[in-house]
Amino acid sequence: MNSAGPIVVGFDGSDVAGRAVTWAAHAAEAQGAQLLVVNAADRMRYIPDASVGFWTPDLAHEAATKVAERGMELAREVAPDVEVTHNVSLSSPALTLEELSADARQIVVGNTGHGRIAGILLGSTAFHVATHAQCPVTVIPSGPCPQPGPEHRVSVASDGSPSATRAVKHAANIAGRRNAPLEILTVWEFPYFGGQGMPLGGYMSMEQAAEKSTEWATKFAEEARREALQEQPGLTVTTQVLEGRPQDVLADASADSALLVVGARGRGDLRSLLLGSTSRALLHHAQCAVEIVR
Repeated sequence: MNSAGPIVVGFDGSDVAGRAVTWAAHAAEAQGAQLLVVNAADRMRYIPDASVGFWTPDLAHEAATKVAERGMELAREVAPDVEVTHNVSLSSPALTLEELSADARQIVVGNTGHGRIAGILLGSTAFHVATHAQCPVTVIPSGPCPQPGPEHRVSVASDGSPSATRAVKHAANIAGRRNAPLEILTVWEFPYFGGQGMPLGGYMSMEQAAEKSTEWATKFAEEARREALQEQPGLTVTTQVLEGRPQDVLADASADSALLVVGARGRGDLRSLLLGSTSRALLHHAQCAVEIVR
């Protein structure tokens, strides 16, 4: 991630991509950043596709440029003071945005677009970029998507892991820039029974296991609150300690937020994974914009 780099947004002309451009333009305005609107024509294929028809590189580049320029116009309508430029590629959107992420401060992408499969929960481009980008990635839903602000809070998931700590600090800075309240969500899952009918983890009873899990979750929430206030003194910060499967509880909680910030990997995920199971699930099921932080 380049903290001085532009915010990069993918735009393919679809409605959700238009919402991504609007979101990115407001984010660039709040951060004093440049905005780069990208259209990737996805024409570099080894096997000709009958559904694509005949084309030449020049015509493909011209068509992609027109799409990118429409995205620039959308951005300027909502944030006229932001410096907006465009980038055009004949490669795939996923690979183009992944490459640009090395010098970007943030990637913004809609969760679906003009892909070949309609109705899926999460488009392949959004999933690829969220998994492989080298900077924070914001995935914009197809439904209503308010901007963070005094009436629309930022939420962040915290489980005490290093990835969650980075997410908390990142979310605190977003909330501070947008004058939005910050909500810290910590979720504990009721422990499973072991082979002898006892809870896993060496606890003497399910009641003890639940009590200790709640205690640890509360501790993580308070630590996260202190981290947020150290990052942004004066920020309005609340905490919630909830029980259930993290991906389900967080997805439900996201309905009342403008943005849900999560770390790429949590305490329970394998270190080798590029994206943890909870983060992956939230990209599919969260009811607001989701920002993945590494």
